[in-house]
Amino acid sequence: MSETNNISSNNKRIAKNTMALYLRTFITMIVSLYTSRIMLQALGVDNYGIYNVVGGIVAMSSLLTGAVSSSITRFITYALGEGNKDRMKIVFSTSVNVMIAMSVIAVLALEIVGFWFLATKAEIPDGRMIAAHWVLQCSIVTLVFNLISQPYNATIIAHEHMSIYAYMSIVDVSLKLAVCFAIESFEGDRLILFALLNTGIALGMRLFYSWYCSRHFDESKYNYRLFDKSFFKEMSQFTGWYLVGNAVWVFNTQGLNMLINVFFGVALNAARGVAVSVTSAITSFVNNFTVAFIPQITKSYASKDMDRVLFLVFQGTKYTWFLIFIFIVPVFWEADTLLKLWLGDPPAYASLFLRFALFESWSIIISFALHNVILASGQLKRVQIRIVIYTAFIFPITWLCYSLGAPVWASYVVFILLNTTAKGFTLSELKRIVDFPVLRFIKECVLRCVIVTSIAFVVPGICVYLIPQSTVRFFIVVPVAIIWTLLCEFILGLSKSERSLVLTIGKKISYKFIGKNI
Repeated sequence: MSETNNISSNNKRIAKNTMALYLRTFITMIVSLYTSRIMLQALGVDNYGIYNVVGGIVAMSSLLTGAVSSSITRFITYALGEGNKDRMKIVFSTSVNVMIAMSVIAVLALEIVGFWFLATKAEIPDGRMIAAHWVLQCSIVTLVFNLISQPYNATIIAHEHMSIYAYMSIVDVSLKLAVCFAIESFEGDRLILFALLNTGIALGMRLFYSWYCSRHFDESKYNYRLFDKSFFKEMSQFTGWYLVGNAVWVFNTQGLNMLINVFFGVALNAARGVAVSVTSAITSFVNNFTVAFIPQITKSYASKDMDRVLFLVFQGTKYTWFLIFIFIVPVFWEADTLLKLWLGDPPAYASLFLRFALFESWSIIISFALHNVILASGQLKRVQIRIVIYTAFIFPITWLCYSLGAPVWASYVVFILLNTTAKGFTLSELKRIVDFPVLRFIKECVLRCVIVTSIAFVVPGICVYLIPQSTVRFFIVVPVAIIWTLLCEFILGLSKSERSLVLTIGKKISYKFIGKNI
């Protein structure tokens, strides 16, 4: 009975954290999209393109922050699942030492690569090279702040204190919006001021999270004496293999951004930047669900509850897939009108890039639940080597396609195809590690999701075909697409027990917010 209550409590915690993160993302998504519009207007197309391509060099640093954050979160959450507080203190303090070492390496590498790219490869408009270097340096400093913050952020995630992100993320996007308004009235170099102010925001967020953790979690008090050489080696190896995978992923995404700059110019970088802004907001919204249940996967694995692990993987994959298609379907059909309403005069190719970018995002997030079982096991080396070798071909294949005269959207096709088929390596490794039921997973999750989401495109597609493009059609197609997609997912995508659970939750919410007021 106590075990059942514990599972129920964990499920409620996932739901509570998910709702808190959704509220945060709903607000931040709206503010972020409006910020992108103001940013484009304040900076202009050329400056916006420069910020995306030069910042993209350092955005490759997300391979560092992503690898380190996932690694630290894994070890802290695992220790928390074991109930080992002393181990958590060692993990945290050792993590800070790892971050210091990685910060030094990252700064040296990015200074060399950044200067080389700006001097030899980047297509920067005349007179804007100094501003481009300012963006580079500010981005590198921001990276250092983000790296040092990772142990603190990982601790918050491990303890599932998700609500703090709801508050601070709203503060973060609000400050960034304020920066965009501030530079509009600035008569000097707006791009340089924009980069400096965003670096200041990153510093402020880093200091706050450090303060919050030190107040709430005993293990987050850094002590250089709590240094475990064996754990440092274990964590460095784990982070290193995770880093290799992230390196190839970021090289393929930001590297493609550089290829577009080299072959097609800075204007198409601006179009790609617009597409990334929209898909990043959508992906962030969906990721709230994965962030809420990932700690539960690690804790369940640490406590040897494999039935719970498999349950979370099946449900997590299905709901992640369904959530992102609630956005993909309407945005795909009404991308042109959406961008016009949002930006007024969007860059050329922006709507085409956005449609491809939607499926690019889908190909990235659908395996999060699967991959996190491998992270929880700590057996990362084997699968990373396979995926890295396979997906490393994305960049050279795209380079070859562009050299042969392929259209600019060819990079998206190559990325989506190779990144999606690479999921086979993850399933193969899970079969080896935990005897994962691959065929059952394909039947119950993948095939069902493919059928449901394919049908979801039909009705809104008919509306688009029958109604001429206009703002009126936009406000017809978008709600139709959302409602139709939800119906398809509910009726065709969920099992009988899952539908009953959704209806029960719906009734409770209705009673809470409506029934009491009757």
